[in-house]
Amino acid sequence: MARKGEVITVSLPEVYIPIETRNPFYKEELEKLRESGAKEEAKTKEPPSIDIEALVGLKHLILLRGDAGMGKTTLIKHLAYTVTHDSCPASLKGYLPVMVFLKDLWSIYRDELQAGRKNILFEQLMTLYLEKSKCKLTMEIISAFLSRGRVLFLIDGLDEAPANLRSELVEMIARFRFDNKENRFLLTGRPHGVAGTAEARFGDGLQDIDLLYDRMIENFIKKWFRALSGRAAGLGNVTAEGMIADIRLNKHIGVFTGNPLLLTAVCILYQDGKRIPEQRADLYNRVIVNLISRRFHDPAQPGKEDEILEFLMRLAFQAQVKNTRVIDMDDALGILRETFPPKQDEKDNHYQRRIAGLLEEIEPSCGLFSRRGSGEIEFSHLTFQEFLAARHMVYMNIDCKDYLAGGWWEETILLYIGYWSTVSPKKSSGMVEWILKTGKDVNRDISDVRLLGARALCDLQSSQRDPRVVSLAREEMLRLIESDIDLKKRFQAGELVGVLGDPRINASDPAMVLVEAGEFTRGSEEHDWEKPVRQIYLDEFMMGKYPVTNQEFRVFVDDKGYETDAYWTPDGWQWRQKENISEPLYWRDRQWNGPNFPVVGVSWFEAAAYAAWLSYMTGKSYRLPTEAEWEKAARGADGKKYPWGEWNEPPTGVIKNNSRESGLGRTSPVGIFPRGKSIYDCFDMAGNVWEWCADWFGEDYYKESPLKNPLGLLAALSE
Repeated sequence: MARKGEVITVSLPEVYIPIETRNPFYKEELEKLRESGAKEEAKTKEPPSIDIEALVGLKHLILLRGDAGMGKTTLIKHLAYTVTHDSCPASLKGYLPVMVFLKDLWSIYRDELQAGRKNILFEQLMTLYLEKSKCKLTMEIISAFLSRGRVLFLIDGLDEAPANLRSELVEMIARFRFDNKENRFLLTGRPHGVAGTAEARFGDGLQDIDLLYDRMIENFIKKWFRALSGRAAGLGNVTAEGMIADIRLNKHIGVFTGNPLLLTAVCILYQDGKRIPEQRADLYNRVIVNLISRRFHDPAQPGKEDEILEFLMRLAFQAQVKNTRVIDMDDALGILRETFPPKQDEKDNHYQRRIAGLLEEIEPSCGLFSRRGSGEIEFSHLTFQEFLAARHMVYMNIDCKDYLAGGWWEETILLYIGYWSTVSPKKSSGMVEWILKTGKDVNRDISDVRLLGARALCDLQSSQRDPRVVSLAREEMLRLIESDIDLKKRFQAGELVGVLGDPRINASDPAMVLVEAGEFTRGSEEHDWEKPVRQIYLDEFMMGKYPVTNQEFRVFVDDKGYETDAYWTPDGWQWRQKENISEPLYWRDRQWNGPNFPVVGVSWFEAAAYAAWLSYMTGKSYRLPTEAEWEKAARGADGKKYPWGEWNEPPTGVIKNNSRESGLGRTSPVGIFPRGKSIYDCFDMAGNVWEWCADWFGEDYYKESPLKNPLGLLAALSE
């Protein structure tokens, strides 16, 4: 793949990573285990996925299906290389690899038909193919290996043969394979090329290419930049690690990185600028425009890449208008004709062939859409369709307000506003403000409209957000959090206000509530270690209103809290040094590190060190609460079972805490369960996260602790 005016040359072995497919032997083994009554899938010896090259050595027939850019042709070339260089799986050693590209074979077949020849055999066609390609390999050599069952046929590009000839070629290959079953056959194609005759004849060997997963992606990035850096391997490693770190933090990049072709485009983008754009529309625009420019730039046809991008934008917008992901082939060809009108004096039959050939060229080269088995077109990811439609709307000055009512347009509107921000930040801010203020003009639930406005604002780079609009969005999100709307909407509002800067969170002056002095009912009859139920007296104390958040804990990390032994207990410092701990366990995991989400993956030592640091930084006294203090702050003086009372306390239709019943399956922004707060205004005292107390756990502690101000570990530390 080349930059404009520059070729990036890398050798295949330097950058190749294995691509995988589901393991057919895993499924077989799993079924046998289930038939025998075994329930644990962990007992299987076979992995769920398998390297396709290894599978070729285990099966005599594979029909490999994959979208454009998934690495089918690269796999075939690499497999031929490893077999000829004796670095292949052991089961393939001694085989003769024979690569057959149907994009070249079909025209030879057509010429033979036009010459009046009939009943053409695959062997005859192969002889002509080898002669035309000036290959040193001859059919005589292949036949000698065939007789010993030692030929590996690598037949690529079922989709690249015209549909009217594809079935005949597949039948020809099927007959040839029937006569040479002891040899191995790998056939590849995109979905529309595999559908029909190929699937009918070779369906028993059908396998789909899996998307790249994290470890494969990181391996490719490392190999790519090492290959690019040549002898400067250290520089390549640094660049690769930088890109990997950016990818881990960018929640939008995943639509590109699972596809080898698109991942390569991202690598080149990163090589150019040493960063991955944070703003989603900017990211999509840079990757897609760069990809189209590099794949279709042709000095002999100036502007061709721009016209292809225009075609993709128009195609995507029409699909959005029709509320569909599937585009009829005639519609696609019609849009292509509008984008590429006939040349002067061009005959109609030549023009129609040129348009059809252009579509055949665009699909495999851009990797953004593919043809289904039925011949229809579909963007490989809905986000590509939505972004290209949004870009079309910007270029055609189409107002997004006309599309606010339907959820189908939501992502397109977000990308539309995001793309406008790269052109005119003032205009994009004005659009967000209108969405946050509008009501009667939109036929849609107002909470959905407000959330859309806040999402659009969060999609903009922080430097492009109008402070006045940010303040408006925060107010709207906090209002939604305090309401009784659906939990998923409250969760989203909490997430969004965290990105915009949650005004409830202040690292240097955390919100605290007063718990008055007096007795409270401590313990329960449910567990032996909570017995007996007794009245315990506590002096008044202050309690954090919310669990400590990532935003607050980050200040501790950035202030070298993990490097300063004065904040740690002696045992804690020794543990930190021994385990080489420098941050919470899940600190870099996007699922857990939202700014106003509770910090997780911290030990008791880290929690105690944070409290000591906060005391030093503010000049006030902070510590972990005793278990008794925590229990009173959670259940009140009268011994409520839950902070809000009984489980089904009215209003019964409102979920009051983040537990299994909430269905969230993850932590949530603090304070989004207003109906679940305690009588003292403490949030998330039931559910969301486990919390550390100062006391040591002891099975008899409830029974033996004093009736007034039980201190637990605090007393032990003071002795």
